[in-house]
Amino acid sequence: MRKLLNKLLIKFGLLISKAPKLLADKSLETSDAFPVELTEKVTVQGAMATPVNPLFDIFSADTNVHKWHHYFDIYTKHFSQYRDCPIKMLEIGVFRGGSLRMWKDYFHPDSTIVGVDIDKTCKAHEIADRNVFVRIGSQADPEFLAEVNEEFGPFDIILDDGSHKTHHQNISFGALFRPALKDGGCYMVEDVHTNYWLKHVDSEDTFIDLSKQMVDMLHEPYFDRKETQFRHEHPEAVTELELSYLAANLAGIAFYDSIVVFDKKKRYLPKSELR
Repeated sequence: MRKLLNKLLIKFGLLISKAPKLLADKSLETSDAFPVELTEKVTVQGAMATPVNPLFDIFSADTNVHKWHHYFDIYTKHFSQYRDCPIKMLEIGVFRGGSLRMWKDYFHPDSTIVGVDIDKTCKAHEIADRNVFVRIGSQADPEFLAEVNEEFGPFDIILDDGSHKTHHQNISFGALFRPALKDGGCYMVEDVHTNYWLKHVDSEDTFIDLSKQMVDMLHEPYFDRKETQFRHEHPEAVTELELSYLAANLAGIAFYDSIVVFDKKKRYLPKSELR
């Protein structure tokens, strides 16, 4: 009964039953298995140089874009492969429109860039004759997201730079990863440092919590199975398995400072070979 009550309180924003510690105020708890050399405090200097890549040059030329500098190397690492041909990109969060223009200038000129935001004034940042579109609605509304996908999708890239509320990040990922992201596509959630700031934590599990669980799901084929079951010539070999959709369509997860990246790709059973 108490668990049900807590869920109802969470639904109406009256209770947060679980939240990460504020790492800026408290020491970070680590497992005893961590070598002490890796948890020893060391001094970190302030950033001195600016990123050196074409995307940062585009960013620097516009006054209506807000981005952390260390994001640009991450963007370049994951997005540069999509520059050679037209793509479709969905960005959650429009703000002053500068980010939409930045992506339009970075990717192939025939690419379609779609932004969604709950603020109706963001519609003014649409540039329809350049295939830059804005739709007004909440990233926490699966029906709205489905309408955007039906109109423009599926997408090669989905970037969540929206409210940074944890339940918004959770709902958007659940509503978009399967139906709205192409095979071979990239789903990026940025500003996940807000998952460690209590004013942004409004769900029992943060997006960081879900991302950690997805690391386990990525390894689902190996649950309760031996290595020999992945050798094609072995008598115990399995030829097919029923896996969760995520495990069957997730090639990898990358964690960075404030960003989590998911590469979508239809998977086949891993193969082991003994020569």
